[in-house]
Amino acid sequence: MATQKDKAARLVERFGGARNGSFTPSGMPIAEIAAEIGTPFYLYDGGMVAARAREVIEALGTEVLFSVKANPSLAISQILQGVPGVGAEAASSGELAVVLAAGFPPSDLLFAGPGKTDDELDRLVCAGILADNVESLNEIDRLGAAAARAGTTAGVGLRLNPATQLLGAQMRMGGTASQFGIGEEDLEAAVERVAGSPNLELRGIHVYTATQVFDPAPLVEHCRNVFDLAIRTAELSGRPLGFIDFGGGFGIPYFEGLDDFDLVGFGRAFRGLRATYAGDSRLQGTRLMFELGRYLVADAGLYVTRVVDVKDTRGTTFVVTDGGMNHHLTATGNMGQVFRKPFPLANLSRLEGGATTVTVTGPLCTPLDVFGTKIELGAPRVGDLVGVFYSGAYGYSASNLGFLSHATPAEVLLHEGRLHVLRAGGAHDGVLAGQVGLPTSAASSPTISPTS
Repeated sequence: MATQKDKAARLVERFGGARNGSFTPSGMPIAEIAAEIGTPFYLYDGGMVAARAREVIEALGTEVLFSVKANPSLAISQILQGVPGVGAEAASSGELAVVLAAGFPPSDLLFAGPGKTDDELDRLVCAGILADNVESLNEIDRLGAAAARAGTTAGVGLRLNPATQLLGAQMRMGGTASQFGIGEEDLEAAVERVAGSPNLELRGIHVYTATQVFDPAPLVEHCRNVFDLAIRTAELSGRPLGFIDFGGGFGIPYFEGLDDFDLVGFGRAFRGLRATYAGDSRLQGTRLMFELGRYLVADAGLYVTRVVDVKDTRGTTFVVTDGGMNHHLTATGNMGQVFRKPFPLANLSRLEGGATTVTVTGPLCTPLDVFGTKIELGAPRVGDLVGVFYSGAYGYSASNLGFLSHATPAEVLLHEGRLHVLRAGGAHDGVLAGQVGLPTSAASSPTISPTS
Protein backbone atom coordinates (compact mmCIF):
# COMPACT_ATOMS: atom_id res chain seq x y z
CA MET A 1 0.00 0.00 0.00
CA ALA A 2 1.48 3.34 -1.07
CA THR A 3 2.68 5.76 1.60
CA GLN A 4 1.99 9.49 1.40
CA LYS A 5 5.60 9.99 0.32
CA ASP A 6 5.11 7.44 -2.46
CA LYS A 7 1.90 9.15 -3.57
CA ALA A 8 3.61 12.53 -3.69
CA ALA A 9 6.47 11.08 -5.75
CA ARG A 10 4.04 9.49 -8.19
CA LEU A 11 2.12 12.74 -8.60
CA VAL A 12 5.35 14.66 -9.14
CA GLU A 13 6.03 12.37 -12.10
CA ARG A 14 2.50 12.78 -13.46
CA PHE A 15 2.91 16.54 -13.48
CA GLY A 16 6.20 16.29 -15.36
CA GLY A 17 8.84 15.26 -12.85
CA ALA A 18 11.85 17.17 -11.58
CA ARG A 19 15.07 18.69 -12.84
CA ASN A 20 18.09 19.06 -10.58
CA GLY A 21 15.89 18.13 -7.62
CA SER A 22 13.30 20.83 -8.29
CA PHE A 23 9.72 20.26 -9.45
CA THR A 24 9.16 21.04 -13.16
CA PRO A 25 5.47 20.66 -14.08
CA SER A 26 5.10 20.49 -17.87
CA GLY A 27 8.80 21.30 -18.07
CA MET A 28 8.45 24.66 -16.27
CA PRO A 29 10.59 25.16 -13.13
CA ILE A 30 8.31 25.70 -10.18
CA ALA A 31 10.63 28.42 -8.83
CA GLU A 32 10.12 30.46 -12.01
CA ILE A 33 6.34 30.07 -11.83
CA ALA A 34 6.38 31.17 -8.18
CA ALA A 35 8.58 34.16 -8.99
CA GLU A 36 6.17 35.27 -11.70
CA ILE A 37 2.89 34.57 -9.89
CA GLY A 38 3.80 35.00 -6.23
CA THR A 39 2.87 32.56 -3.49
CA PRO A 40 0.62 30.95 -2.47
CA PHE A 41 -1.15 29.69 -5.60
CA TYR A 42 -3.14 26.80 -7.00
CA LEU A 43 -1.67 25.08 -10.04
CA TYR A 44 -3.86 22.95 -12.33
CA ASP A 45 -2.81 20.73 -15.24
CA GLY A 46 -5.40 20.86 -18.03
CA GLY A 47 -4.02 17.82 -19.80
CA MET A 48 -4.45 15.68 -16.69
CA VAL A 49 -8.08 16.80 -16.34
CA ALA A 50 -8.93 15.93 -19.94
CA ALA A 51 -7.09 12.61 -19.73
CA ARG A 52 -8.98 11.54 -16.63
CA ALA A 53 -12.34 12.33 -18.26
CA ARG A 54 -11.43 10.26 -21.30
CA GLU A 55 -10.31 7.37 -19.07
CA VAL A 56 -13.66 7.34 -17.28
CA ILE A 57 -15.68 7.43 -20.51
CA GLU A 58 -13.61 4.63 -22.01
CA ALA A 59 -13.90 2.47 -18.87
CA LEU A 60 -17.64 2.91 -18.33
CA GLY A 61 -18.99 3.42 -21.84
CA THR A 62 -21.36 6.12 -20.57
CA GLU A 63 -21.62 9.88 -20.53
CA VAL A 64 -19.99 11.79 -17.67
CA LEU A 65 -21.31 14.89 -15.94
CA PHE A 66 -18.76 17.22 -14.35
CA SER A 67 -19.98 18.20 -10.90
CA VAL A 68 -18.93 21.83 -10.99
CA LYS A 69 -18.90 22.27 -7.22
CA ALA A 70 -15.59 20.41 -7.10
CA ASN A 71 -13.84 23.22 -8.99
CA PRO A 72 -15.92 26.04 -10.50
CA SER A 73 -13.03 27.45 -12.56
CA LEU A 74 -14.27 28.54 -15.98
CA ALA A 75 -11.10 27.20 -17.63
CA ILE A 76 -11.56 23.73 -16.09
CA SER A 77 -15.13 23.62 -17.43
CA GLN A 78 -13.91 24.76 -20.85
CA ILE A 79 -11.38 21.91 -20.94
CA LEU A 80 -13.98 19.32 -19.97
CA GLN A 81 -16.52 20.73 -22.41
CA GLY A 82 -14.03 19.91 -25.15
CA VAL A 83 -14.02 16.19 -24.27
CA PRO A 84 -16.73 14.28 -26.19
CA GLY A 85 -19.23 12.66 -23.84
CA VAL A 86 -18.82 15.15 -20.97
CA GLY A 87 -21.73 17.26 -19.74
CA ALA A 88 -22.10 19.13 -16.46
CA GLU A 89 -24.11 19.25 -13.26
CA ALA A 90 -24.62 22.64 -11.61
CA ALA A 91 -25.85 23.23 -8.07
CA SER A 92 -26.35 27.01 -8.09
CA SER A 93 -27.13 29.80 -10.51
CA GLY A 94 -23.45 30.78 -10.35
CA GLU A 95 -22.35 27.32 -11.44
CA LEU A 96 -25.00 27.37 -14.18
CA ALA A 97 -23.50 30.62 -15.46
CA VAL A 98 -20.03 29.02 -15.51
CA VAL A 99 -21.03 25.97 -17.55
CA LEU A 100 -23.06 28.00 -20.02
CA ALA A 101 -20.13 30.38 -20.46
CA ALA A 102 -17.86 27.35 -20.97
CA GLY A 103 -19.95 26.29 -23.93
CA PHE A 104 -21.79 23.24 -22.63
CA PRO A 105 -25.01 22.67 -24.62
CA PRO A 106 -28.11 23.06 -22.38
CA SER A 107 -29.14 19.54 -23.44
CA ASP A 108 -26.09 18.20 -21.55
CA LEU A 109 -26.79 20.05 -18.30
CA LEU A 110 -28.52 19.02 -15.09
CA PHE A 111 -29.22 21.12 -12.01
CA ALA A 112 -29.23 19.67 -8.49
CA GLY A 113 -29.50 20.84 -4.89
CA PRO A 114 -32.04 20.67 -2.05
CA GLY A 115 -32.77 24.39 -1.65
CA LYS A 116 -33.26 25.97 -5.07
CA THR A 117 -34.65 29.50 -5.01
CA ASP A 118 -37.37 30.73 -7.34
CA ASP A 119 -34.71 32.79 -9.13
CA GLU A 120 -32.63 29.66 -9.74
CA LEU A 121 -35.65 27.77 -11.04
CA ASP A 122 -36.46 30.65 -13.39
CA ARG A 123 -32.88 30.72 -14.66
CA LEU A 124 -32.58 26.99 -15.33
CA VAL A 125 -35.98 26.96 -17.06
CA CYS A 126 -35.01 29.89 -19.29
CA ALA A 127 -31.68 28.22 -20.09
CA GLY A 128 -33.56 25.19 -21.41
CA ILE A 129 -31.37 22.61 -19.67
CA LEU A 130 -32.03 18.86 -19.88
CA ALA A 131 -33.57 18.65 -16.41
CA ASP A 132 -33.85 20.01 -12.92
CA ASN A 133 -33.20 17.10 -10.57
CA VAL A 134 -36.00 17.89 -8.13
CA GLU A 135 -35.47 17.12 -4.45
CA SER A 136 -39.06 17.19 -3.14
CA LEU A 137 -42.70 17.02 -4.18
CA ASN A 138 -42.98 20.71 -3.40
CA GLU A 139 -40.13 21.50 -5.79
CA ILE A 140 -42.05 19.77 -8.59
CA ASP A 141 -44.88 22.27 -8.10
CA ARG A 142 -42.49 25.21 -7.93
CA LEU A 143 -40.69 24.10 -11.09
CA GLY A 144 -44.04 23.80 -12.86
CA ALA A 145 -44.89 27.33 -11.82
CA ALA A 146 -41.53 28.62 -13.10
CA ALA A 147 -42.08 26.88 -16.45
CA ALA A 148 -45.59 28.37 -16.66
CA ARG A 149 -44.19 31.84 -16.01
CA ALA A 150 -41.75 31.32 -18.89
CA GLY A 151 -44.43 29.85 -21.14
CA THR A 152 -42.40 26.71 -21.80
CA THR A 153 -41.90 23.08 -20.78
CA ALA A 154 -39.22 22.18 -18.24
CA GLY A 155 -37.47 18.83 -17.96
CA VAL A 156 -37.69 16.97 -14.66
CA GLY A 157 -35.23 14.52 -13.17
CA LEU A 158 -36.46 12.85 -9.99
CA ARG A 159 -33.68 12.72 -7.44
CA LEU A 160 -34.57 9.61 -5.49
CA ASN A 161 -33.43 8.71 -2.00
CA PRO A 162 -33.36 4.90 -2.04
CA ALA A 163 -34.48 2.74 0.84
CA THR A 164 -31.01 1.20 1.29
CA GLN A 165 -27.63 2.78 1.97
CA LEU A 166 -24.54 2.37 -0.17
CA LEU A 167 -22.06 0.58 2.07
CA GLY A 168 -18.32 1.18 1.93
CA ALA A 169 -18.55 4.97 1.51
CA GLN A 170 -16.84 7.63 3.62
CA MET A 171 -19.81 10.00 3.33
CA ARG A 172 -23.39 8.83 2.80
CA MET A 173 -26.11 11.05 1.37
CA GLY A 174 -28.98 8.59 0.93
CA GLY A 175 -30.68 5.54 2.40
CA THR A 176 -31.76 7.50 5.46
CA ALA A 177 -33.79 10.59 6.34
CA SER A 178 -32.10 13.36 4.36
CA GLN A 179 -32.57 16.79 2.80
CA PHE A 180 -31.45 15.15 -0.45
CA GLY A 181 -33.98 13.65 -2.80
CA ILE A 182 -37.49 12.23 -2.78
CA GLY A 183 -37.96 9.08 -0.74
CA GLU A 184 -38.30 5.91 -2.80
CA GLU A 185 -41.65 5.35 -1.11
CA ASP A 186 -42.94 8.58 -2.73
CA LEU A 187 -41.92 7.63 -6.27
CA GLU A 188 -45.46 7.04 -7.52
CA ALA A 189 -46.67 10.32 -6.05
CA ALA A 190 -43.77 12.16 -7.68
CA VAL A 191 -44.47 10.71 -11.13
CA GLU A 192 -48.14 11.63 -10.79
CA ARG A 193 -47.25 15.15 -9.68
CA VAL A 194 -45.07 15.68 -12.77
CA ALA A 195 -47.69 14.17 -15.09
CA GLY A 196 -50.30 16.51 -13.64
CA SER A 197 -48.41 19.64 -14.70
CA PRO A 198 -48.89 20.81 -18.31
CA ASN A 199 -45.50 22.54 -18.18
CA LEU A 200 -43.37 19.63 -17.01
CA GLU A 201 -41.88 16.58 -18.70
CA LEU A 202 -40.38 13.66 -16.79
CA ARG A 203 -37.00 12.96 -18.37
CA GLY A 204 -35.01 10.87 -15.92
CA ILE A 205 -33.95 9.90 -12.44
CA HIS A 206 -30.93 10.80 -10.34
CA VAL A 207 -29.62 8.73 -7.43
CA TYR A 208 -26.54 9.99 -5.58
CA THR A 209 -26.14 8.30 -2.23
CA ALA A 210 -22.46 8.47 -1.26
CA THR A 211 -19.03 9.86 -1.96
CA GLN A 212 -15.44 8.71 -1.47
CA VAL A 213 -16.26 5.11 -2.42
CA PHE A 214 -13.26 2.80 -2.94
CA ASP A 215 -14.81 -0.66 -3.13
CA PRO A 216 -16.39 -1.26 -6.56
CA ALA A 217 -18.65 -4.11 -5.34
CA PRO A 218 -21.22 -2.05 -3.39
CA LEU A 219 -21.12 0.58 -6.13
CA VAL A 220 -22.13 -2.07 -8.67
CA GLU A 221 -25.03 -3.08 -6.43
CA HIS A 222 -25.99 0.59 -6.18
CA CYS A 223 -26.13 0.73 -9.99
CA ARG A 224 -28.27 -2.41 -10.09
CA ASN A 225 -30.69 -0.74 -7.68
CA VAL A 226 -30.75 2.41 -9.82
CA PHE A 227 -31.54 0.38 -12.95
CA ASP A 228 -34.47 -1.19 -11.10
CA LEU A 229 -35.69 2.21 -9.89
CA ALA A 230 -35.48 3.48 -13.47
CA ILE A 231 -37.60 0.58 -14.71
CA ARG A 232 -40.21 1.23 -12.02
CA THR A 233 -40.26 4.92 -12.94
CA ALA A 234 -40.62 4.14 -16.64
CA GLU A 235 -43.52 1.82 -15.90
CA LEU A 236 -45.26 4.46 -13.82
CA SER A 237 -44.77 7.12 -16.48
CA GLY A 238 -45.71 4.84 -19.36
CA ARG A 239 -42.57 5.40 -21.45
CA PRO A 240 -38.77 4.96 -21.31
CA LEU A 241 -36.76 7.58 -19.46
CA GLY A 242 -34.52 10.02 -21.27
CA PHE A 243 -31.62 9.55 -18.84
CA ILE A 244 -30.37 7.79 -15.74
CA ASP A 245 -27.90 9.67 -13.54
CA PHE A 246 -26.18 7.04 -11.37
CA GLY A 247 -24.35 9.61 -9.25
CA GLY A 248 -20.69 8.84 -8.71
CA GLY A 249 -18.53 9.21 -5.64
CA PHE A 250 -15.41 7.43 -6.93
CA GLY A 251 -12.76 7.80 -4.23
CA ILE A 252 -9.58 9.87 -4.25
CA PRO A 253 -6.91 8.37 -1.93
CA TYR A 254 -6.01 11.51 -0.03
CA PHE A 255 -4.87 9.71 3.11
CA GLU A 256 -2.55 6.98 4.32
CA GLY A 257 -4.06 3.52 3.90
CA LEU A 258 -6.12 4.37 0.81
CA ASP A 259 -5.34 3.10 -2.68
CA ASP A 260 -6.65 4.32 -6.04
CA PHE A 261 -10.22 3.52 -6.98
CA ASP A 262 -10.26 0.54 -9.35
CA LEU A 263 -11.81 2.31 -12.32
CA VAL A 264 -11.04 -0.48 -14.79
CA GLY A 265 -12.47 -3.16 -12.51
CA PHE A 266 -15.60 -1.16 -11.80
CA GLY A 267 -16.02 -0.37 -15.48
CA ARG A 268 -15.82 -4.05 -16.36
CA ALA A 269 -18.43 -4.94 -13.75
CA PHE A 270 -20.71 -2.08 -14.77
CA ARG A 271 -20.59 -3.05 -18.44
CA GLY A 272 -21.55 -6.59 -17.43
CA LEU A 273 -24.45 -5.29 -15.37
CA ARG A 274 -25.56 -3.02 -18.17
CA ALA A 275 -25.64 -5.97 -20.57
CA THR A 276 -28.23 -7.72 -18.40
CA TYR A 277 -30.62 -4.81 -18.97
CA ALA A 278 -29.76 -4.22 -22.62
CA GLY A 279 -32.88 -5.89 -24.03
CA ASP A 280 -35.36 -4.20 -21.70
CA SER A 281 -37.74 -2.08 -23.77
CA ARG A 282 -38.31 0.20 -20.78
CA LEU A 283 -34.70 1.40 -21.08
CA GLN A 284 -34.48 1.81 -24.86
CA GLY A 285 -32.76 5.04 -25.85
CA THR A 286 -32.03 5.99 -22.24
CA ARG A 287 -28.83 8.02 -21.75
CA LEU A 288 -26.61 6.63 -18.98
CA MET A 289 -24.57 9.13 -16.95
CA PHE A 290 -22.16 9.19 -14.04
CA GLU A 291 -21.74 12.41 -12.11
CA LEU A 292 -18.15 13.05 -11.00
CA GLY A 293 -16.41 16.04 -9.48
CA ARG A 294 -13.32 15.41 -7.41
CA TYR A 295 -12.48 12.23 -9.35
CA LEU A 296 -12.01 14.29 -12.53
CA VAL A 297 -9.97 17.14 -11.09
CA ALA A 298 -8.48 16.39 -7.65
CA ASP A 299 -5.16 14.88 -8.70
CA ALA A 300 -4.69 17.50 -11.43
CA GLY A 301 -4.32 20.27 -8.85
CA LEU A 302 -1.52 21.36 -6.53
CA TYR A 303 -1.45 24.03 -3.83
CA VAL A 304 1.95 25.74 -3.65
CA THR A 305 3.04 27.72 -0.61
CA ARG A 306 6.41 29.15 0.46
CA VAL A 307 8.33 28.41 3.66
CA VAL A 308 8.68 31.58 5.73
CA ASP A 309 10.12 30.07 8.92
CA VAL A 310 11.67 26.85 10.20
CA LYS A 311 12.05 26.39 13.92
CA ASP A 312 12.96 23.59 16.32
CA THR A 313 11.15 23.58 19.62
CA ARG A 314 10.76 20.85 22.22
CA GLY A 315 11.76 18.10 19.86
CA THR A 316 9.58 19.18 16.92
CA THR A 317 10.62 20.98 13.74
CA PHE A 318 7.94 23.36 12.58
CA VAL A 319 7.82 24.48 8.96
CA VAL A 320 5.67 27.62 8.71
CA THR A 321 4.34 28.55 5.27
CA ASP A 322 2.69 31.66 3.84
CA GLY A 323 -0.64 29.92 3.17
CA GLY A 324 -2.84 27.75 5.31
CA MET A 325 -6.38 26.71 6.17
CA ASN A 326 -7.74 30.02 4.89
CA HIS A 327 -6.68 28.96 1.38
CA HIS A 328 -7.07 25.19 1.63
CA LEU A 329 -9.56 24.21 4.30
CA THR A 330 -9.84 20.56 3.26
CA ALA A 331 -6.10 19.89 3.33
CA THR A 332 -5.91 21.03 6.97
CA GLY A 333 -8.71 18.66 7.97
CA ASN A 334 -11.14 21.43 8.84
CA MET A 335 -13.95 20.65 6.39
CA GLY A 336 -15.89 18.18 8.47
CA GLN A 337 -13.24 15.45 8.81
CA VAL A 338 -13.55 13.50 12.05
CA PHE A 339 -9.88 12.54 11.96
CA ARG A 340 -7.35 15.05 10.67
CA LYS A 341 -4.96 13.32 8.28
CA PRO A 342 -2.42 14.90 5.96
CA PHE A 343 -2.67 15.07 2.18
CA PRO A 344 0.52 14.04 0.31
CA LEU A 345 3.05 16.88 0.60
CA ALA A 346 6.49 17.48 -0.88
CA ASN A 347 9.27 20.04 -0.69
CA LEU A 348 9.12 21.02 -4.35
CA SER A 349 12.49 22.76 -4.09
CA ARG A 350 14.29 19.67 -2.72
CA LEU A 351 12.88 16.50 -4.20
CA GLU A 352 16.23 14.73 -4.00
CA GLY A 353 18.38 13.97 -1.00
CA GLY A 354 17.54 13.19 2.59
CA ALA A 355 14.22 13.86 4.30
CA THR A 356 13.40 15.42 7.65
CA THR A 357 10.35 14.71 9.81
CA VAL A 358 8.47 17.96 10.37
CA THR A 359 5.15 19.56 11.21
CA VAL A 360 3.89 21.81 8.42
CA THR A 361 1.69 24.74 9.42
CA GLY A 362 0.20 27.83 7.85
CA PRO A 363 0.58 31.44 9.07
CA LEU A 364 -2.74 31.83 10.89
CA CYS A 365 -3.25 32.55 14.57
CA THR A 366 -5.00 29.27 15.34
CA PRO A 367 -3.71 25.79 16.22
CA LEU A 368 -6.09 24.37 13.60
CA ASP A 369 -3.86 25.71 10.82
CA VAL A 370 -1.77 22.57 10.30
CA PHE A 371 -1.20 20.68 7.04
CA GLY A 372 0.24 17.70 8.83
CA THR A 373 2.39 16.38 11.65
CA LYS A 374 5.28 13.95 11.31
CA ILE A 375 5.60 14.66 7.59
CA GLU A 376 8.74 13.57 5.74
CA LEU A 377 10.00 16.43 3.56
CA GLY A 378 13.26 17.18 1.84
CA ALA A 379 15.14 19.18 4.51
CA PRO A 380 13.20 22.49 4.33
CA ARG A 381 14.77 25.92 4.34
CA VAL A 382 13.23 29.37 4.36
CA GLY A 383 12.22 30.22 0.80
CA ASP A 384 11.54 26.63 -0.28
CA LEU A 385 8.23 25.78 -1.97
CA VAL A 386 5.95 23.18 -0.41
CA GLY A 387 3.32 21.45 -2.55
CA VAL A 388 0.05 19.98 -1.30
CA PHE A 389 -1.19 17.37 -3.78
CA TYR A 390 -4.76 16.28 -4.63
CA SER A 391 -5.71 19.96 -4.51
CA GLY A 392 -7.69 20.25 -7.74
CA ALA A 393 -11.03 19.74 -5.97
CA TYR A 394 -12.61 21.56 -3.04
CA GLY A 395 -9.66 23.89 -2.67
CA TYR A 396 -9.96 27.59 -3.48
CA SER A 397 -13.76 27.80 -3.63
CA ALA A 398 -14.28 25.57 -0.57
CA SER A 399 -12.05 27.65 1.74
CA ASN A 400 -12.69 30.49 4.17
CA LEU A 401 -10.60 32.96 2.17
CA GLY A 402 -11.51 35.96 4.31
CA PHE A 403 -10.32 34.44 7.57
CA LEU A 404 -7.63 36.66 9.15
CA SER A 405 -7.74 38.88 6.04
CA HIS A 406 -4.66 37.48 4.33
CA ALA A 407 -4.20 37.94 0.58
CA THR A 408 -6.04 35.39 -1.52
CA PRO A 409 -4.06 32.82 -3.57
CA ALA A 410 -3.73 32.93 -7.33
CA GLU A 411 -4.99 30.17 -9.62
CA VAL A 412 -2.93 29.19 -12.67
CA LEU A 413 -3.36 26.56 -15.35
CA LEU A 414 -0.77 24.65 -17.35
CA HIS A 415 -2.36 23.75 -20.67
CA GLU A 416 -0.84 22.81 -24.01
CA GLY A 417 2.60 24.06 -23.03
CA ARG A 418 1.49 27.44 -21.72
CA LEU A 419 0.90 28.94 -18.29
CA HIS A 420 -2.44 30.75 -17.94
CA VAL A 421 -3.28 32.98 -14.99
CA LEU A 422 -6.91 32.21 -14.20
CA ARG A 423 -7.12 34.42 -11.13
CA ALA A 424 -4.49 36.78 -9.78
CA GLY A 425 -3.64 36.64 -6.09
CA GLY A 426 -5.34 39.23 -3.92
CA ALA A 427 -3.64 42.37 -2.68
CA HIS A 428 -2.78 42.52 1.01
CA ASP A 429 -5.19 45.42 1.47
CA GLY A 430 -7.94 43.46 -0.25
CA VAL A 431 -9.81 43.17 3.04
CA LEU A 432 -11.01 46.73 2.40
CA ALA A 433 -12.30 45.96 -1.09
CA GLY A 434 -16.05 46.38 -1.31
CA GLN A 435 -16.39 47.62 2.26
CA VAL A 436 -18.04 50.91 3.14
CA GLY A 437 -17.13 52.52 6.43
CA LEU A 438 -18.71 55.30 8.39
CA PRO A 439 -18.22 58.87 7.21
CA THR A 440 -15.34 60.51 9.07
CA SER A 441 -17.65 62.91 10.89
CA ALA A 442 -19.96 60.08 11.96
CA ALA A 443 -17.21 57.78 13.09
CA SER A 444 -16.41 59.94 16.12
CA SER A 445 -19.97 60.57 17.27
CA PRO A 446 -22.72 58.14 18.30
CA THR A 447 -25.75 57.76 16.06
CA ILE A 448 -27.97 56.81 19.02
CA SER A 449 -28.20 59.20 21.94
CA PRO A 450 -27.94 57.68 25.40
CA THR A 451 -31.09 57.78 27.47
CA SER A 452 -31.19 59.24 30.91
